[in-house]
Amino acid sequence: MGKRIYAYTLYLLMMAVYTAVNVPYGSLLGVMTDDDNEKNQFSSFRMVGAYAMGFITLLSFPYLQKMVGGTEAHQYAVLGAGLGFLATIMTLACGLLTKERLKPVRAEKFSLKPFADLFKNKPWIYLTLIGICTNFFNGFRYAVAGYLMEYCLHGDVTVSGLIINYTVFMTFGEVTCMIFGGLSPKFTQWMGSKRKAFTVAAIICMVTSIAFFFVPMDPKYIWVLVGIVILTSVGVGLYSPLLWSMYADVADYATEKNGTSSTGLIFSSGTMAQKFGTAISGSLVALLLGFAGFISGTDPATGQTVVTISDEESVRNMVWALFSLFPAAIIIIMLYLLHLYPIKK
Repeated sequence: MGKRIYAYTLYLLMMAVYTAVNVPYGSLLGVMTDDDNEKNQFSSFRMVGAYAMGFITLLSFPYLQKMVGGTEAHQYAVLGAGLGFLATIMTLACGLLTKERLKPVRAEKFSLKPFADLFKNKPWIYLTLIGICTNFFNGFRYAVAGYLMEYCLHGDVTVSGLIINYTVFMTFGEVTCMIFGGLSPKFTQWMGSKRKAFTVAAIICMVTSIAFFFVPMDPKYIWVLVGIVILTSVGVGLYSPLLWSMYADVADYATEKNGTSSTGLIFSSGTMAQKFGTAISGSLVALLLGFAGFISGTDPATGQTVVTISDEESVRNMVWALFSLFPAAIIIIMLYLLHLYPIKK
């Protein structure tokens, strides 16, 4: 019990500090430039960096574990401290080496009015719901990918000496997101507006997610599945930078309408949507797998996780749908919200 309290307390503290850093970090986008193309480029740099580090971490972590040696607990402690130190240095560099070039209108005294104004701001309402949808989409897929490899494809798939496990399977997507995140500004210019570009990218995600459902659950189709994951990640890579650039537009809209700056508040809502979508989607995955017959518990004697499956076919179908049809349904909702989103930039 003491270890659980320690782990939960430190995790909650870490996430609170992460939020305290991420809100001003995201808000920088709204005060560094008022040029739409530059906003898109800065947001693209942000997402490329995020996907690049995700890709590097996924691939390098097993090798770093071997390098550190010792028990698994020792490996996680050393690598957690090392990567945390690296993240701290890079985050400090970001803060110290950037400059606020715009002087936003500021309220002289603290007021609750900006909070009340948020709920009168239609672009903010729609964009926050869109942000929740994007994280539901990603949350379902990432939360269930490990189950998909284990129970639908019966473990790691070896093709011509290449072992495709959960990490490798999702790494294909990370690399694609990184590449197309960098291409997102050009794609947006070609489409003529952020909303149109976002809509087309979302349609790509919807179509490919539905297509995934109809591929047989058989390891011999692994390259078809990887190909669809790559195509889906094209859409994700294209729309991810746009979301944060659109938050900057919403902040500008709020300033014009209300006469006070609420950039930090607007961007903090983006972080809120991110956490809300990821947390709820992960919980829903566990709930729906339970309905399908997947029961996970802990052996009180050994402390090991014990999995019981009452209906294997039902669980496999649920896992497959959670990776494909459920995300596609989320995209349909997102497309409707994009249609209602009033800023035409």
